[in-house]
Amino acid sequence: MKVVIINHFAGIPKVNEASLRHYNFAKYFQNREIDCSIVTSKENYQKYDSIYDPIDPIDSIEDIKYLFVDEPIIKSKSLFSKLVRMFGFSFNLYKYLFFKQTFNQVDYVIASSPDLFTAFVGYLFAKKNSSKFILEIRDIWPLSQVELHNFSQKHPMILILKFIENLLHRKADIIISNLQYYDQYLIDHRMQYNKYYYIPQVVDVEYYQNNYQKTELDKEHLKIFKTYTCVGIYAGTIGKYYGIKNMINALRLIDKKMALILMGEGDFKAEAIKLKKEYNLDNLFIIDGSQKSYLFSILDRCSFGIVSFPDKNIYRYGIASLKMFDYLYAKIPLLMMGPFSKYSILKNMSIQYKAKFLDIDGIANQFNKLYKIDNQARKDIANESHNLLNKEASISSMNNQLDKIFH
Repeated sequence: MKVVIINHFAGIPKVNEASLRHYNFAKYFQNREIDCSIVTSKENYQKYDSIYDPIDPIDSIEDIKYLFVDEPIIKSKSLFSKLVRMFGFSFNLYKYLFFKQTFNQVDYVIASSPDLFTAFVGYLFAKKNSSKFILEIRDIWPLSQVELHNFSQKHPMILILKFIENLLHRKADIIISNLQYYDQYLIDHRMQYNKYYYIPQVVDVEYYQNNYQKTELDKEHLKIFKTYTCVGIYAGTIGKYYGIKNMINALRLIDKKMALILMGEGDFKAEAIKLKKEYNLDNLFIIDGSQKSYLFSILDRCSFGIVSFPDKNIYRYGIASLKMFDYLYAKIPLLMMGPFSKYSILKNMSIQYKAKFLDIDGIANQFNKLYKIDNQARKDIANESHNLLNKEASISSMNNQLDKIFH
């Protein structure tokens, strides 16, 4: 049997490890002696140091065959630029699959969102090869563009995406998702489909332990933990959307014995630096994103982590925020801003720290509670985090669901 996984942004071990979901899929197939290849953008490969053919690169990484497709290189992070990249990648993907790369008999094609254009090309490729077509939804387009970016339901691009969404759901042999309540979306929107399976977002604990060895911290970063007894962290996109300003304003209301780290990049980073100076917040630290080994070295010293989404209707279909899993793996307490306590696996934790997304006083109150956590509570939270990952987000839970599809 042969499986081809198509994902515009597929993660690559030791190269681009934001999400190794499809690498984990490929390892599942490999362990069952099923031939599997991953087709993704060459941009995901840009940090890789080995020599490759720039026209038609193919490489075996961690024994998984990756095939790389060109896409337009655009530095801008605007929504328009993202659409251009999606169109460009999908067009090149079509040329690649139909005219450049010849696969032998393909039994299953798995095509993943959020890029519905890529998924549409995957469907055409599956149809050409008489393959079973599996559509994976990890981000609900076009609903996310309507709710999160205020597009009109009647915008031409939204209408096109909605048409593609309906078509792919009708034509797919199987629908899968890492969103815990995506089946409710199918019901609410009267989507026609054949079979649906929830396949959770997972953490491969063994892989993490073998590949993310703790490293020494930079002197300036180490100084933070020597100066403050309680250090919280928000590690992710430093964007206006995620309520970074709310966190900063809440920090102004508490004892300066506690510090907050913002770690990453994003459209609000420059503004956050400006606010730090304006408010004279010596206990706010804004640092660059880094590889996971260094991230976990930072998390190992942090007192708590922050996950934050605004209260949007779309999240009632499930939340699988990647940073949430990093915090759980690090076994540190979490402050949930927004809907995490309702629609993510974090709702199953008996010890919860949560605040409404816009409630600055409530966030500050939770900061104070997290500052006062005793060692026993930390141990209890660490055990809960470990058990939650084992129960809801382990490799075995993913494999069990894939077994239902591939027997």
